[in-house]
Amino acid sequence: MAITYEIKKLLGGSSDERLEIIEKRTRERLLIILGSDLKEVPPELEYVVLDVSLKRFNRIGQEGMQSYSQEGLSMTFSESDFDEYADEIESWRKSRETEGDKKIGRFRLY
Repeated sequence: MAITYEIKKLLGGSSDERLEIIEKRTRERLLIILGSDLKEVPPELEYVVLDVSLKRFNRIGQEGMQSYSQEGLSMTFSESDFDEYADEIESWRKSRETEGDKKIGRFRLY
């Protein structure tokens, strides 16, 4: 029932309700992408939540589309809303691994 409720709010709710659901789902997805034992999005990556939430909000009604054209206006959507942040996410992961190695006295040879 929760999914049905969220879909209804995304399609016909107020802007605040839409944004609340989009932010919640964006955070959940980013945590999966980060692939760790985190309970919340790290402060360094909050901007990703903001940017992706805004993208998703602006795309309501065009979900699932890869491109859109109308009267000379053309938009192309990436496979994932997180694609353009892949480098930053990977950099964050690496810095976290490095911090973990320092805390337990490990080092890496490259």
